[in-house]
Amino acid sequence: MSALAKALIEKVKASVKDMLDDILIIYGEKGLTPFKRPLTIAAPSLLILYLMVYSPVSDKVRRTVSEEKSMTAIAQFAGDYESVKTRVTAYKHKLPLAKDKDEWLNYLLTSTAREAEVSVDSMGAQRENEVGNYLVVSREVTATTTYAPFGRWIAKIENSPIFLRVTEMNLRRDDNSPGMVKVTFTLSTVFPRSGGG
Repeated sequence: MSALAKALIEKVKASVKDMLDDILIIYGEKGLTPFKRPLTIAAPSLLILYLMVYSPVSDKVRRTVSEEKSMTAIAQFAGDYESVKTRVTAYKHKLPLAKDKDEWLNYLLTSTAREAEVSVDSMGAQRENEVGNYLVVSREVTATTTYAPFGRWIAKIENSPIFLRVTEMNLRRDDNSPGMVKVTFTLSTVFPRSGGG
């Protein structure tokens, strides 16, 4: 610290000491009376000044601390979020297009049955259930066939790159035709709802 700065500090200290001495002398002689008016003006002024300067700063500090906590929480789970987001995107690519919803299961069942050389006896009405931003669509089908073609048909359906699941199945021998089986199963898939998922 330079000699000039030291001298200035000493001068300020001496002035403050003299001022405090003067205040104590006045207080000793006349009491609190001479200080009432300056205190009634100075106290509210200092309070207003304090609120104007400190209060906005404390709000900013609180907001910054809150943002920092939020960012820490987000950073902590960012890896998990990215992993889940990647898996959800992969699953979405396995869903059929929403615009094909009305006839897609019907077409898929008849075309795969034809390839597996299975004749379809009947198909039930398509059932639709909304689950969040998705539509679970199911259709029941009944066929009479032998084990080998039925196995090829189910394998073709279950190994589809598009998400398909046989959710219910009933298989029994056909008493009227030896070597034949009567099969009834429900095939289900998931469509993204229009404007969702």
